[in-house]
Amino acid sequence: MSLPNAAMAAEPPQEGDELPELVFVASDRPEDADYLGLPDTETFTLAEADYEILLLEIIGVYCPYCHEQAPLFNDLAQRIERAGLDGQVKLIAVASGATPEELAYVRDYSAYIYPLFRDQDYSLHQQLGEPQTPFTLLVNRQGEVIYTHMGVVEDIDALFNRIKESAE
Repeated sequence: MSLPNAAMAAEPPQEGDELPELVFVASDRPEDADYLGLPDTETFTLAEADYEILLLEIIGVYCPYCHEQAPLFNDLAQRIERAGLDGQVKLIAVASGATPEELAYVRDYSAYIYPLFRDQDYSLHQQLGEPQTPFTLLVNRQGEVIYTHMGVVEDIDALFNRIKESAE
């Protein structure tokens, strides 16, 4: 028996794919806009952000694996900064389905040091093929997906090396 909705569902992006134009709800924290080089607006697209390589992490508010990955990616963000790549490489997370209160909880509970945006209506999640969380993508300036990973990225060294190679 087939499910009609399953046949219509898009697949999550894969390496070599081009991301669709994603519209993000801006953060309520000015430092997030500054980090991405964005003006003070209610929404933004990745084309408006200042980066050469973007690590885009899709998380779930109540996903235990996402909370497990947060300190690993915080360490990765610090490593990127220490390597002098923070001008080229940016990290952001999108909390699928998160209300403002849930976003604040996730930000505090997992101590995110990089911007965390909400996707309360799941529109970004749907545009990305409704991946399980955590789902990690590396995207270049042209919008091409250069890396994807479903689940917790346990080999942060390999991911850092991939980021470093992509930024060169």
